[in-house]
Amino acid sequence: MTVLMKIKTYSKINLYLDVIGKYSDGFHEIESIFQTVSLGDILSFHEISEGIQITTNDILLPIDEKNIVYRTVKKIKEITKIKKGIHIHIQKNIPVCAGLGGGSSNSAGTLYALNKLWNLSWDDVTLQNIASELGSDVPYFLKGGTQAVSGKGEKLSSLKPIPETWIVLIHPSVGLSTAIVYQHPSLKVRYLRKIKGKDSLPFKKVKITLQNRDWKRVIYNRLEIPAFHIYPELYKLKLRIKHLGFPYVGMTGSGSTFFVIVESKNKGEKLISKLNYNTNLVRTTSIAIQELQL
Repeated sequence: MTVLMKIKTYSKINLYLDVIGKYSDGFHEIESIFQTVSLGDILSFHEISEGIQITTNDILLPIDEKNIVYRTVKKIKEITKIKKGIHIHIQKNIPVCAGLGGGSSNSAGTLYALNKLWNLSWDDVTLQNIASELGSDVPYFLKGGTQAVSGKGEKLSSLKPIPETWIVLIHPSVGLSTAIVYQHPSLKVRYLRKIKGKDSLPFKKVKITLQNRDWKRVIYNRLEIPAFHIYPELYKLKLRIKHLGFPYVGMTGSGSTFFVIVESKNKGEKLISKLNYNTNLVRTTSIAIQELQL
């Protein structure tokens, strides 16, 4: 099959994540700082006569409606009434159930690609609206970079990009369900008084601190407590990383991946050499989707 388009969809880390409320529909209100990093999946798009076909190198990844890429294509076809088919091959490099947003990133990349391949001419607002119906994090991955995120994850505000920074991603062998982490009784929502539509005072302070790269005062994740209750070994891993002399470590999303901000590539390689885990040495990036040469 002829490849029509090939893209790389990047992952993200949560430099900061607080849970400050709960909506009537059960979703939680968050305040977070998202940052895209250079670990990414490769999506290849092929034309077929009809239907939706998903293939992947990851045998654990579903290829039916349980896959968000499949649901994204189905959503587009329902909106546009387009009958033509599409085959998408997903080369997974981003671990699943890891807090890195791989599925949401793939969904956003599919929106981007089919908007071009099928000449839909959807503007940014339309793409964002469709993305928000597919998943809370999907709108972010149409933009990427350094973003303040609030609400259910759909409210975005661009921040000044941080300078290129080296980061070690550490992937424990356990996966965490976002729903289970949020539902765990140890999660204590920090209900904050704030003006509707405005950031809380702690979040305002964190955004200012971020510009100074004061990582000690930026890195925070309220979801670590329930994640550590579910898998105590995650807490032990975090302590070990700190004992090795790398203080700027946090869990991303609902876990289980940890990120460690390091001073240089060499420092990152030094940390990796001391660990017996799957790891990636990555850099921050200002984009979330990259079109690749065929």
